[in-house]
Amino acid sequence: MNRTTKIFTLALTVMVLVLIAFTGGFATSQIVFSGENVRGQQNSSLQREVSEMFSLMQREALYPPDETTATAGALNGLLQSNGDRYARFLPEEELKSYEEGMQGVFGGIGVLLGEDMGTTYVLQVYEGTPAEAAGIQKGDYFYGVDGETRDDWLISDISSRVRGEVGTDVEITMIRPWTEDSMPTSMEHPLGEPYTVTITRDIIQAPVTEVKTFDEDPDNKVGYVRLFEFNRRATEELSGDIEQLISEGVDSLILDLRSNPGGDLGQAIGVTSLFIESGPVVQIEAANQPVTEVLNVNGDSISKQLPLVVLVNGASASASEIVSAAIQDHERGIVIGTDTFGKASVQSQIPFRRGAAFMTTAHYLTAMGRTIDDVGVAPDIEVVMSMGDIANPDTDLQLQRAIEEAISLAR
Repeated sequence: MNRTTKIFTLALTVMVLVLIAFTGGFATSQIVFSGENVRGQQNSSLQREVSEMFSLMQREALYPPDETTATAGALNGLLQSNGDRYARFLPEEELKSYEEGMQGVFGGIGVLLGEDMGTTYVLQVYEGTPAEAAGIQKGDYFYGVDGETRDDWLISDISSRVRGEVGTDVEITMIRPWTEDSMPTSMEHPLGEPYTVTITRDIIQAPVTEVKTFDEDPDNKVGYVRLFEFNRRATEELSGDIEQLISEGVDSLILDLRSNPGGDLGQAIGVTSLFIESGPVVQIEAANQPVTEVLNVNGDSISKQLPLVVLVNGASASASEIVSAAIQDHERGIVIGTDTFGKASVQSQIPFRRGAAFMTTAHYLTAMGRTIDDVGVAPDIEVVMSMGDIANPDTDLQLQRAIEEAISLAR
C-alpha cells in the first residue's frame, strides 16, 4: 500500500490497524486464532451498533443524515476515538481539494488557512487574489460559508467549500477579532464582528515564498526569504530564491517561518538540507518500528553557506519546527521570535475506499533528540509582538531584530 508520510497545521491529520506477526508453534497459533475471534466479535458489534444508531437517527432525528454524510462522520469519529486530534477521513472530493492544495495551484479565493481555538482562521492573504480584493485580512476567522454558520470549522471543511470551479461565487461570513481599543457590540459574537462577502473564485497560484533584500548597512546586504508552507514545491523554490540572492551578493540570510503551518515531511528534510551539509535532521519514533529512525540531510545544500537567522512564532508548526530545531541543534544559525506551536507528531495519508485516512503514526524528536511536542521550539532570542504587527515592516520588531543579528553575524 502506498503511503505518503506528511506533517500537518493548526489547523490538520491520522494509524493503520496493525497485524501482529507471529511465528510457528501450536500455542502461539492458538493465541493468535483466539485473538482473531475476539477482533471479529468486536468488529461485528461495532458494525451492528453503528448501523442501529443510523437507523435510530433516520427515525427520530430532526435532521437525519444521508448515508454518505453518516459514513464520513462515523469514520472520523472512529479515527479520533483514540484521542488523535489530528486524525480525519477525507472523502474523494475533499481529498482532491487537499491534493490540489499540496500542489499549490487550485480554484479558490487566495488565503492560507490555520486552526486556532477550535476553528479555522486566515494565516495569510495572498497578494492580488479575490480574497484581498474582498477585504479579508490576516487573523479573520471563518464563521459561515454559503449560509451555513458554525463556530468549529476544520481546515478540511473550509477548503472543500471555498475551493471550486473558477468563475463561480462563494458567500463567506468572516469574524474580525476585536482589537484592544474596541468592545464587543453583542455577546452573540464574543470573538469579533462578523461581516459577509461574496467572492468569485479564480485560479490561485499560491506563492511558496516571498523574497527581498535589506540594505540598512551598505557593507552587509541581508537576503530575506519567507516560506509560507511546506508544499511539494517548497524546497525547489526556496533553493532557487536563495541561489538568486547569493548571486546578488548578499552577506547573510533570514529564513522567515512565522505562521508557517508545516506540510510535507520530505520537504522539511529538503529545506533543512539547504543549510546543513551533513548529519541528522529529525528522529522518528513510529508505532510499528521498534527502533528510532534517524533521517539525515540529503546532501543538496546551497552553493554558499551564509550566516543564517530563522524567524518563528506561535503559529510555526510541525515542519517549521523540524527545520528551526535542526538549525539550533547543529548551531547553524540563530532562531528569533517566540515559542513555536509544539506539534511533534507525524501523520500518514493512507488510501481508504475512494478517499484517504489521515492518522498519527509516529512522533518525532529533534535532530539531537529534544522533545518539543506541546512545548515548541524556544527561540535563542525572544521578541514578543502581536500577529498583526508582522504585516507592517515599521512595527515588525522580530524582523528588525533579525536584520540586526544577520548584519552582526556577517561582520
